[in-house]
Amino acid sequence: MYHRLLIPVAAISMLLSAGCGRTPSPTVQTPVPVIFDTDVGNDIDDVLAMQMLFNYEDSGKIDLLGITISKSNPYAIQYIDGYCRLHGRPDIPLGFAYNGANPEDGGYNRQVLDTVIDGRHILEPVRSIADSLPEGFRLLRRLLASVPDSSVVLIATGPETNIARLLESGPDEFSPLDGRSLAARKVKLLSVMGGLYGDEFDFPEWNIVQDLPAAQTVFSEWPGEMIASGWELGNRLLYPNQSILNDFANGDSDPLCVAYKVYAEMPYDRQTWDLTSVLQAIEPDSAWFTLSEPGKIAIDSIGRSIYAPEACGRQRYMSIPEASVGRTLRALVSRVTGKAEPTMGELESPGE
Repeated sequence: MYHRLLIPVAAISMLLSAGCGRTPSPTVQTPVPVIFDTDVGNDIDDVLAMQMLFNYEDSGKIDLLGITISKSNPYAIQYIDGYCRLHGRPDIPLGFAYNGANPEDGGYNRQVLDTVIDGRHILEPVRSIADSLPEGFRLLRRLLASVPDSSVVLIATGPETNIARLLESGPDEFSPLDGRSLAARKVKLLSVMGGLYGDEFDFPEWNIVQDLPAAQTVFSEWPGEMIASGWELGNRLLYPNQSILNDFANGDSDPLCVAYKVYAEMPYDRQTWDLTSVLQAIEPDSAWFTLSEPGKIAIDSIGRSIYAPEACGRQRYMSIPEASVGRTLRALVSRVTGKAEPTMGELESPGE
């Protein structure tokens, strides 16, 4: 009799609480599992995108499962390992695209690793090429096999080497599924910076042509939802150099700021190509961008991206109306700096 009375009384109490205008307990947000595939060292936007992800993780929005490196240069490993340690993630799994694209040093990795201030290196990596990191696609298989179905957001901001190798992989100790089936089961979204869309420009985009066979494989064989950010989108959203100069504590020794200043002669405002893929992937409901109708994106023999609408297509690309540029740029700066969104006046450099 006691138990029969307890349930209705509890229910009545809940109804009375709601009727009295009490605020219900907030829903606990489950962090989104994310894997980041990056070619850090080729362009500075990869570092800004990585910083966004660490800020998202600090705020509880994501769980950064691992980072796969698509630039086949050992200094990329050290830069990323040092950057992860700086942000309290020394244990984050790393994978590497052996015999992949862009073996050259790049524009800032080695320089930042060599920078010493007050007797200490500003990045202090532990892992290196000598540690025999797993192949990028092997790490992807291990991470995907360990998560619930349809849960992972995969963000790719460089050549598609690791993603293509995943799709071409066979069963192993991590999963009895081949790579295509594993991706279909586990990945909720592939957000990729690659290609060029619309009528304003017509040339093969850089990420695509660095490993053209891999890009062709990914765009033709990816089994799930894909959203592509084209060159023309990031080209309209320029990260303000004033943010680099003013928004970071100890900016002269912050590895992000040092890398930005080393990459090109200051002052310069850099395109936010990779950042757009991160923002869309993590905040898909915020309408920062406009998405095309579902369709299919093909990569031709010289690397041009050709979109065609398709009723049952699972690939879309992003665009942005002029009226949204300022709002979205403020959001990007906020996500990189971890600070409140600046006003448009604060984004402008002196004298503009």
